[in-house]
Amino acid sequence: MSRQLPPLTALRAFEAAARLGGVSKAADELHVTHAAVSHQIRALEDWFGLSLFDRAGRQIRLTEAGAKLLSPVSAAFDGIASAVALVCEDANLKVLTVSAAPSVAYKLLVPRLGSFAATEPDVEVHLHHSVTLSNFVSDGVDVAVRFGRGNWPGTVSKRIMEGFAQPFASPSLLQSAGHALADLPLTPEQIADLPLHHEDSTEYWRTWFETAGAPGLRFRSGAVFHDAASILNVAVAGQGVVLARPALAESELSSGMLVALSDVKIEEDAGYYLVYPHSKATDPLIRSFEAWVMTELAQPGGRASYSDKALAP
Repeated sequence: MSRQLPPLTALRAFEAAARLGGVSKAADELHVTHAAVSHQIRALEDWFGLSLFDRAGRQIRLTEAGAKLLSPVSAAFDGIASAVALVCEDANLKVLTVSAAPSVAYKLLVPRLGSFAATEPDVEVHLHHSVTLSNFVSDGVDVAVRFGRGNWPGTVSKRIMEGFAQPFASPSLLQSAGHALADLPLTPEQIADLPLHHEDSTEYWRTWFETAGAPGLRFRSGAVFHDAASILNVAVAGQGVVLARPALAESELSSGMLVALSDVKIEEDAGYYLVYPHSKATDPLIRSFEAWVMTELAQPGGRASYSDKALAP
């Protein structure tokens, strides 16, 4: 069924005059002349075939018909204004899609995103969890945090965290093995007697023992995990010793849920990088996010450094 509506311009003039209590006030709000508002109100009254205002000089007062019309018309215009505001808000909202491994997302980014929202209140961050490098084309990702050597073709990569790792365990595991916190640091032989869990490969522990001056030392091997957050949870639960990066274990270390068993670290030429395509190198939003990441991870517990590698495609 088709709607039977009077001219909307005339309705707007009527509603403003009725709400504000005068034609001149309505003209000021609508940025038109007094005569234009009067003309629109007359046109509306002609459309209805009845008077909407009683007039006495410059004073106007709603008739019974006008009073019936005002409330629903005002509500309708309020609804339209609210819808317009929402659409304008959506139009002004900028979306930044960030891809990161779950461990990086939850350990490094999520706890800090509130400060980025304060810096860029009109930006909505969409966080994608992935362990594969984004192609920045079909996946819709704007910027990614990845572990590697920063040599991904066609990208700009900024090193944000070093790749070294050291052994961590819970105080409860040490206690159950007969060690006290005062015994730290432990020797490689003492650590080898504890259950050792692995991230991705057992080779990392072999490398650590070589670095610690005990190559070929036999050790108790545990489970292999493929996410740093999972392996930290295993350590917190007292299930074993893990090789982890201090920045990812920041909250567990500061709360005492984990302790470092040795100062010996695996020094890697790999690290965590902020990565984005060359085509977005001058994007203001990408630059803002990059500056925020560098500032945040330069705080205690972070490992940010400006080691830029702008690589050719």
